[in-house]
Amino acid sequence: MFFIQTLASYAEPSKVMSLNFDDSSSIVYLYVQESADTKIENLKISKLENPNRIYFDIENAVLIGEKQHLTVEKSDIKEIRLSQFSTEPNVVRAVITFEETFDTSKVKIVRAGGNIIVKTAWLPIKNDYFNTVYSEETENLAYSNIVVNSQAVQKVAIPQNITGDSSVVADIQKAFENSTLNNSDGKTYESAVSIDLSSDLKLRTKYYINGYFLKNNGLLVSGLGQVSSARMFYLTDPKRVVMDLPNTFVDKKIRNKELALCPDNSCKDSAKIGQFEYNKARIVITTENPDKYIPIYSADAQSLLFVNADKLNHTDLVSSVSNINKAFVRKIDSKTNELILSFTAPVVHSILRNDNSLNLYMFNVRSYNEPDLIKTFNNTYYKGLVMSLLPKIGVRASIELNKTDIVKVEQSVDGKALKLTITQGIKDKPDEKAVVKKTATKGKVVLDAGHGGSDYGAIREGINEKDITLDVTQRVASILKSKGYKVALTRSDDTFVSLQDRVEFSENEAPEIFVSIHVNSAVATEPKGIETHYYHDYSNELAKTVHSHLMKEIDTKDRGLVKSKFYVINHTTVPAILVEMGFISNEEERAELISDKRKQKTAKAIAEGIIEYCKSQSK
Repeated sequence: MFFIQTLASYAEPSKVMSLNFDDSSSIVYLYVQESADTKIENLKISKLENPNRIYFDIENAVLIGEKQHLTVEKSDIKEIRLSQFSTEPNVVRAVITFEETFDTSKVKIVRAGGNIIVKTAWLPIKNDYFNTVYSEETENLAYSNIVVNSQAVQKVAIPQNITGDSSVVADIQKAFENSTLNNSDGKTYESAVSIDLSSDLKLRTKYYINGYFLKNNGLLVSGLGQVSSARMFYLTDPKRVVMDLPNTFVDKKIRNKELALCPDNSCKDSAKIGQFEYNKARIVITTENPDKYIPIYSADAQSLLFVNADKLNHTDLVSSVSNINKAFVRKIDSKTNELILSFTAPVVHSILRNDNSLNLYMFNVRSYNEPDLIKTFNNTYYKGLVMSLLPKIGVRASIELNKTDIVKVEQSVDGKALKLTITQGIKDKPDEKAVVKKTATKGKVVLDAGHGGSDYGAIREGINEKDITLDVTQRVASILKSKGYKVALTRSDDTFVSLQDRVEFSENEAPEIFVSIHVNSAVATEPKGIETHYYHDYSNELAKTVHSHLMKEIDTKDRGLVKSKFYVINHTTVPAILVEMGFISNEEERAELISDKRKQKTAKAIAEGIIEYCKSQSK
């Protein structure tokens, strides 16, 4: 995709800001800023022959920057030209030349926001033009052009030889002087941006970062173009959370400048942003709590907010309320599946990925049609996707993954759709240490209360999973201790503990068994009952024993034993199970789960199952 954007001040005409081409979905996209006085109307396609081409005119519009000319390889489109056809009146003309055999009657023009999309192939939903906001793909693409905000795309080449052309440098410099920038709060600010491009003639980037400051209790990174990011990772000594932004250029004025994230000295957290590689930016936040920082993508995908989840006030992020109005699922091939969520208004979202799951938070979404979603997901790869309403937060979509799976999230140009694509990777090879029982301390049990702190787990009607699991876990611990067992808790209060930390805690304690306690949830309200999960075969007997006691003690549906690759029961080296003690999404069972009677019965059953199992192992 080729993207040239310059910003200037014309009072009346609409501004045609950039020309883009996406060869993966055969779309030509014109980014337009409509004038308050001028609306783009009556776009008509005219067909010409010899060569086979079409053109359309944008009335009362000016092209910002020089005329644009793209040549395209291995596509039905051969060439795209965009130019100022006339100035009195102001008319911008787009001409697209196709292969001689291409049927130009298939070409359609679609409006998205004020922008213009030329479609040469069928797309799944209206206004469906997507930019990547998150990707774990490892292959490097060949990039198109030198200028700020050019999109990374293979098969696109620019015929002009620009190397050493001083006029090009001057034009790019002029494009960024006295620019008008749209900030994340919707207000417009004047900003004089000056960059020295004399040593960056080969700059190839689709996102230009020129803003880097504190806002809404977090670090706001803003710029021109479309932000995209890779998966976050963590470093130690000191503790840091790191995110890379591919195809991104950072203004030299803000590179490597340290920014304190708590001006009131309530914490020592700080951030830096730098040009890590030729066309890759890196954001580094130094903090004692790196796993609490989450990235939040704006509805227009032009800014990124890093914020400590404990300090998150979602009302600061939301300017409009949105709902999920439709979902589309498509199987791309045997390993790749696509999900598109369509919204009634642009969505503000966060993407959190770990080795065993993906969580997509949609902060300004207030509702979704459960029956429609169940019907859409049924018998597809996404049947395991769990949608949860989170009071005061929005909606969370969660799905379990293998750590080798590849995730890609894209956002439509109007912010009203998200596309989630998951490519299944190679299944994990058995972990050598996970299949060998570690020398355990007889009579010692590690109890793991699911979720905690900023991780609320499932939520319904103001009731949090994390509170129920902690209460029941403490009851189990009390019973076991009264019987002479040694008990260690991964958390004893309402604090966040990462999955890895839970496993490491257990490994250090070297218990005889590990038991994780959770509450189940579903999109539908009907499911109820108890499940007991295990992964390694040596955990099966523990699962059967505890599950048997639960079903004897509690009158609910028996959902059986389930072999599941939950992180904590996969990576512990002693027999480990995860108990789902009922459904918070079922109104009747939710009322029972919060009662002292059900909590005590559950704790008693789990404790008695543990005791029976441990006694059987000592014979």
